[in-house]
Amino acid sequence: MKDGLQSALLEAIVRVGWTHKIQEKQADEYRRLNDCWTITQLVTAGLTSTGAVTILISNSYYAKVLTILVGLISFISSGVLKAWNFQTLATQSKAYANKQLALRDKLIDALRDLVFDLKPDSEIQKVWEQLEQERLNLAPEAMPTSDGAVKKAGKQLKKRHDNETDTDYKLFISAEILKKISIETCGCRK
Repeated sequence: MKDGLQSALLEAIVRVGWTHKIQEKQADEYRRLNDCWTITQLVTAGLTSTGAVTILISNSYYAKVLTILVGLISFISSGVLKAWNFQTLATQSKAYANKQLALRDKLIDALRDLVFDLKPDSEIQKVWEQLEQERLNLAPEAMPTSDGAVKKAGKQLKKRHDNETDTDYKLFISAEILKKISIETCGCRK
């Protein structure tokens, strides 16, 4: 029972760790998009409302066309910000990431208790079942993520070895625990 429980905890820690990091990167992407569209809106609204385009180019046909184009970009950027509300999406992704981080910490605590025999295996089994149910209950709250967020998470965690959980242990679990359960920090079992 202990080996199976240990394996389940290790796998859950890695899965939750990846989900946390991907959601963090997605939140960063939403914040970046919000900043870009906000700056675009501010600059183009400023140019059109002050008449700067017309003044800079004079009263020519090109000035009128450019004024219309800048006004259209201002209108579109305003619409994009309202339609997609990147700030809210960033907040939701970050909140979900934080829930995953808290869950990961609980899973690591359960693994530590198991590995160092701090609690009876039966008690840790109950904790595992509760944490697994918590993980499953969180799944419907997951925010959609982009390929870009996944790539950035992969680069930040390591040099892209997705789904190789044996090598991911060292990214989320202390070397002390890994040593106790005979997993080298290179990710290979002894």
